[in-house]
Amino acid sequence: MTKKRQVAAAAVLVAIAATAVSVWALWPTPQPNVVVIIIDTLRQDKLGAYGSEHETSPEIDRMANEGVRFDRAIAQSSWTRPSIGSMLTSQYPRTLGIYKEGGDILADDFETIAEVLKGAGYTTLGATANPNINSSFNFHQGFDHYSDSDVVFPWMDAEKGQESLAKAPLLSARQIFDSLLKEVKERKSPPYYLQANIMEVHEWLDRRMDLRKYQREFLGARDQRYLATIRLVSEEIERFVAELTALPEFKHTLFVFVSDHGEGLFDHEPVGNSSRHGLLLYESQVLVPLILFATDGSLPRGKVVEAPVRLLDLVPTLLDYAGIEEPPGLAGKSLLASIEGSSAPDLPDHFIVETELRSADAIAAYGPGWNYFEHRAPHPGTDPRELQEEAVDESGANTNALDAHPEVGAELQSALDAWERAHPKVKATKRATPLPAIEEAQLRALGYID
Repeated sequence: MTKKRQVAAAAVLVAIAATAVSVWALWPTPQPNVVVIIIDTLRQDKLGAYGSEHETSPEIDRMANEGVRFDRAIAQSSWTRPSIGSMLTSQYPRTLGIYKEGGDILADDFETIAEVLKGAGYTTLGATANPNINSSFNFHQGFDHYSDSDVVFPWMDAEKGQESLAKAPLLSARQIFDSLLKEVKERKSPPYYLQANIMEVHEWLDRRMDLRKYQREFLGARDQRYLATIRLVSEEIERFVAELTALPEFKHTLFVFVSDHGEGLFDHEPVGNSSRHGLLLYESQVLVPLILFATDGSLPRGKVVEAPVRLLDLVPTLLDYAGIEEPPGLAGKSLLASIEGSSAPDLPDHFIVETELRSADAIAAYGPGWNYFEHRAPHPGTDPRELQEEAVDESGANTNALDAHPEVGAELQSALDAWERAHPKVKATKRATPLPAIEEAQLRALGYID
């Protein structure tokens, strides 16, 4: 527990002794609620708080200005399942064994933040609009209630009650948030851990989503629809935060606004297949927003943490904030001391990110000042090894600085090689294939399954 929270807790106890007022009236929960909102596919540089030239996110920006903003937060992969798996367990994607989208799942061996908080007495509620983290991929671990996406991507096998994205759009942010509000109001059992994944930004190209109200604000921008989805989502988040904090048990709540990865958009046009995400590891695809906003003033207001951090570090930070002992073996480090200004984060000099989505096989070492990429599967417009300057739109082979700075490339390659030796790949955990009905009946008759 932080010193600030210890002081606050002591003040509550003194007040109880002096006035015999109930604990509930003074501090609705013995520990703070934690609400994690994952805005899928959101680049950090498209938010006003991170310097966007467009007014895409005034509501999120206000909370960033009243909370803590991490200036350079890096995801451990550029597509959803390995990135969110890593974010929620504080383990690297290759440690989790999540490589491919078809059947790789989050194994039971790894403890999610929902499981840790549930063990500490939290009510854990989750809802996702992204089927990549549905229960079928084992992302419901630790939740008292977890609401899956009932719309799945066309390459997925639709289960009973599910439709293909080709026939129906994904659930909206409002539907996701309303489902969580409903669960909260029905349970009334704080403290809470809430987790939401919303998908409007991911689906910016889906013409079934009516963005006319918001697109008018971004006339002339090539990424007009992308910006419009951020504007929509920012409004929906403000609405959700307002409705949630109006409930008495949510007066002491930590909100986390984060994304799992970004989007290439039009920044890498000499590079093939670079407008979306998952196939490359450039900054547009792994540099994400990370904002913490506490409703009770328990975090500094307007704090900007300039040192680079990883999404790996989120779980230990949240557990540290809540005063809960972290499980052994986490790869990340708590950032709370750096937030409070008592010390800099004790993090590696280089951050490793990787992807094996579909045809991709890429790995990168980030920072400081330079980023080193290895494209181990051929990708049009790229070199097998690239050195790209930090904070510059990468154009593959056209901006490769490896020949000009071989010593920097050698240093980063050495760091990457050392990291790979220390982090060997584990075998993927595959989703179980359902038994054919006749085999299931036979095994049931023999007593092998219930």
